[in-house]
Amino acid sequence: MITVGVAAAGSIGAGLPLHTSPPARNLRLKTVLVSDAAKPRPELPAAVPLTVCPAALTDDPQSDVVVELLGGVEEPLRIVSRALAQGKAVVTAKKNLLAERGPEIFSLAAERRLPVGFEASVCTGMPIIRTLQEALHGDRITALEGIVNGTSNYLLMRMSEERAAYEQCLADAQRPGLAEPDPGYDVSGQDAACEAGILATLAFGAYVDFRRLPTSGIASLALEDVRQAEAMGYRIKLVAAVHRPADGYVDGEVAAVLLPLNHPLASIRMERNAVRSESKGLGEKLLAGKGAGPEPTSVSLLADLLDIGEGRARIPTSGHPFLAGVAEFADQQAAASRYYLRLAVADRPGTLAQVAGCFASQGISIASVLQPEVPDFAGGSLVPLMLTTHSTDRRRLDLVLAALAAAGWGRSGVLRIREH
Repeated sequence: MITVGVAAAGSIGAGLPLHTSPPARNLRLKTVLVSDAAKPRPELPAAVPLTVCPAALTDDPQSDVVVELLGGVEEPLRIVSRALAQGKAVVTAKKNLLAERGPEIFSLAAERRLPVGFEASVCTGMPIIRTLQEALHGDRITALEGIVNGTSNYLLMRMSEERAAYEQCLADAQRPGLAEPDPGYDVSGQDAACEAGILATLAFGAYVDFRRLPTSGIASLALEDVRQAEAMGYRIKLVAAVHRPADGYVDGEVAAVLLPLNHPLASIRMERNAVRSESKGLGEKLLAGKGAGPEPTSVSLLADLLDIGEGRARIPTSGHPFLAGVAEFADQQAAASRYYLRLAVADRPGTLAQVAGCFASQGISIASVLQPEVPDFAGGSLVPLMLTTHSTDRRRLDLVLAALAAAGWGRSGVLRIREH
C-alpha cells in the first residue's frame, strides 16, 4: 500500500480518484493540505485528515508520496524540496515550477534517489512527457512545435469560426471557467513558454531556460487579422516551437503565427492541445488530445502515482536532461522568415510610398499590401495598413518598425508566416 499526501484540494486535487479508481486500489489518500480546514469538502472521503500545516504533509513518516498542486513557484518549491528531503517521492502538475526551478528539484531527487512525476505539467491529459522519455528516448529529436495552451487556442478558434472580437470571446470563455479571471498568464504566451522549456529540455537533453525563448501572445490580435490570414490561406495559432539544428544550438519562440491551412496544427480546435515532433529515426509524429481541465489532469497525476506505486517510475541521475548542462541558444534574430504586419499609419497622400521606402531601406521586399477603406471624415488620423513581406530576418524588420515608430506611427501586430 502506497500512502499519498496532497497539497491543495481544489478541483484537481479533490478530483484525484484515489478512492474510486480500480487501478488505485493500492494507493491510499493519507493527508490533504488546504488553506481552510473548516470548509466543507464533500468530494473528499470523510475519513481523510485535512491540515493547514505543510509540515504535516511533508514530514509525515507514514506518507510515501506528496502530490503538489499549489499555485505559484516559491511555496510549491518549499513543499517539493522538503518532501524530497524527507525521503518522499513527488508528483506535480506545476509547469512554471519545473520550467523555472527544475534543475534544483531534480538535483535533490537524484541525490535522494527518488522519482519526480510530472506528466500533468505539460498538456495535462496528453502523454507527451511519457512519449519523450520512453517512445522517443532512443531517437535524436530535432524539432518540436505545438499548441500547448488550450485557452488561447479556444479564443482563436472562436474568433475564426464565429467572427467574434477577441474581447467578446474572452468574456464568454471566462464565464464557464475556460479562461481564468486574470487570463494574462495564458494569453501572453508565458504558460506556453514554460511548457516549451520543459519539452525542449527533455527532447534535447539539456536544460532549456524558457526565459530565453522570445515570447508573445494573442491579446493584441484583432478580428481583422484573423480574417486577413484566412483570406490568404492561413490560420492564426499560438505555437510553441523549438529546434535543434545540426550545430547543436537551440532556437525557438512562442508566438502567434500564420500556419498554412494544410499544416497539422492548423486543424486543432478549441481547447485541445497537440505537439508535433521531428526526429532522425522516426520522422514526424503528432500527438493530440485534451490539454486542460480537472479530469485530464487527474488522469495524468494518477498515472504517475501508479508508476511510483508499481516500481516503474524513473529515478533521475546526473544524466537527466534537467541536470546534464544548459542548452546554448542560436542567434534567433538572424533566422529568415516571411511576416504579416498590421500597422497604424497616417491617413494622408504619400504614406504608402513612405512606408515602402522604410522597408526598402533595409532591403525588405513587400509581397502584398491591403489598406481597408475608411470614412472620409477620418482624415489626419491613423488608419490600418496590412502588408506581408518576402523572406527577411527579424533584426532588419525591427529596424523598420523602429523607423515607423520614430515617425509617430504605430504597429498593432507582427506575425511570422509559416510556409510549411
